[in-house]
Amino acid sequence: MNRLTLVHLTFLSVGKSPAAVEFSPGLTVIYGASDTGKSYIEESVDYMLGASELKPIPEDEGYSRILLGLRVDDGRVLTLSRALGSDTIEVFSGDLRDFPTQPAEATLKYKHHPKSKSNISRYLLNVMGIDGRRILQNSRGDVVPLNFRDLARLAIVNDTRMADKRSPVLGSWMPQNETKEKSVFKLLLSGQEEPVRPTAPSNLQKQVGKGKIDLIDQLLDETRERLAVEANQSQLRDQLARLQAALNDATAAAGQAAAERSAVVRRRRELEAADTDTQQRASEVQQLLSRFDLLRQQYESDLARLQMVGEAGTILGYFQTGTCVFCGAEPQHQHPGHRLGESTQLAAAVAAETRKTTELHNDLLSTIEDLEGQAAGLHEDHTRHTEQLEGNDQELRTLDQRLEPLNTDTAELLETRSRLERELALHAQIDQLEDLKASLSAAPPDPPAAKADGIPAADIADFQQVMSQTLEAWQVPGDNRVTYDPATAELAVDGRPRKSRGRGMRSVIHAAFAVSLARRNQARGFIHPGFVVLDSPVLTYRRPEDNKEEDELLAYDVVKNFYSDLLGNPTGQVIVIENGTPPKSVRDRAAVYAFSVDGSTRQGFFPPRDSS
Repeated sequence: MNRLTLVHLTFLSVGKSPAAVEFSPGLTVIYGASDTGKSYIEESVDYMLGASELKPIPEDEGYSRILLGLRVDDGRVLTLSRALGSDTIEVFSGDLRDFPTQPAEATLKYKHHPKSKSNISRYLLNVMGIDGRRILQNSRGDVVPLNFRDLARLAIVNDTRMADKRSPVLGSWMPQNETKEKSVFKLLLSGQEEPVRPTAPSNLQKQVGKGKIDLIDQLLDETRERLAVEANQSQLRDQLARLQAALNDATAAAGQAAAERSAVVRRRRELEAADTDTQQRASEVQQLLSRFDLLRQQYESDLARLQMVGEAGTILGYFQTGTCVFCGAEPQHQHPGHRLGESTQLAAAVAAETRKTTELHNDLLSTIEDLEGQAAGLHEDHTRHTEQLEGNDQELRTLDQRLEPLNTDTAELLETRSRLERELALHAQIDQLEDLKASLSAAPPDPPAAKADGIPAADIADFQQVMSQTLEAWQVPGDNRVTYDPATAELAVDGRPRKSRGRGMRSVIHAAFAVSLARRNQARGFIHPGFVVLDSPVLTYRRPEDNKEEDELLAYDVVKNFYSDLLGNPTGQVIVIENGTPPKSVRDRAAVYAFSVDGSTRQGFFPPRDSS
């Protein structure tokens, strides 16, 4: 079968610079600050592959079209083009990076339809060579063709699903979808599609089955007992809207505080650099003063010796011209061998050397005075820098005190949001059961339920081993013994179900599941899209011994090993979206995009609004 590789994602606008990322065929890492468009990249890729909607963000205002480049194993390069808010997706041959000028090769609907090939799902499945593979739809035994969205759900994992308590095999909280979702996983693990089998009676044929109504009543009672909030759906939606607004405010406040802290840290680095330069210059000035003081002492010693020579010569009369002090002869009567010339030259030499040394001494004293002034100024600069650094430390402590409650509030709001969403899902399930109950009166007995959990034991064991090896390569604490229960679709590590783990461990296990499935199926030639997109796979995990809190940042050794494994043991194409900075070794060997972090060249996925 053919696999797909994502080439690029490009947003186009008339009058604005394109917003684009180029994906590596191996590992791509997109990291940086919150609200910079990282998760929007994942959502946009999903939208281009058939998702129903792409929620707008302020930054995409003015952009009208999205391009997604795809490379197929057989060498073809395709470009999918979709307008924001459109129900159709156009397909062009080749690597398109601008508004198309030629007619599309195909115009497709985003929504899958098993009886029509004019949709993106059937088109991509046909490109991969797996169109028409059958999966089980429900326990009655109905089979339906595979939908590409069933594969995308396992390959593109957003940050909410990454840490969700729901099994990675199951994509929704709707019990009626479990059979289909288990059947998709069975197809991927074993390569075996579902056979066509006799089906149970339809809902219309069950109108005489009062026992079914009793069963629905029982399910209704059990579902209502699971409700934890005393509110109807309208009230829950209102609460969810208010909660989302509060979460947006908390996120914005935390982002502002984090930006202020980054600015303070940046100023501190500048101050430390300036103070280091000041101290280095002061050391150099002190060394010069020490050397010049020795030179000053030498000059003063030379002047003293010259003065002594002059005074001695004067006393002895060696430096006087005219009548000889020894014989009384006048200059005109002194014979040529007389020492008058030598004494005159000696006097002149002493005077000249005294003048030269005095000038050098005076220049040296001026230089020393200037250096002493510089030393005093550098000392004042060092004192000022020290005071500014102390103030800087106080600002950092104040900002850290502001950030701590904001982070706590955000975590609580996220947990509350998840609880409200689960409540709304239960209400939707109750509504569906009520509708079903209303349509039933009696029905003939059902045949034995069709099961999607009949995965060959060898395939389950093979997948468990690959996933265990992945967790071990990441050096996640524990024995990393993985088990999969086909009946419940639940994963367990070291005997403990994933759903009972903390948020961080659930994310790591989900990431290992997605990576291991891609790695195993690629190695064995089984069905898989060929790429994996992981949003926040290792953000919130920390080793148990580091902190007892459940939601903590990932220990660096697991982060490092996570990336090292993706680079050293290729899975195909993996795109990781994270807040944290990846290790430097990853940044040197993978396609890395940094948004709004120190040293990054991009503020976010979209160019600044004032750029063109």
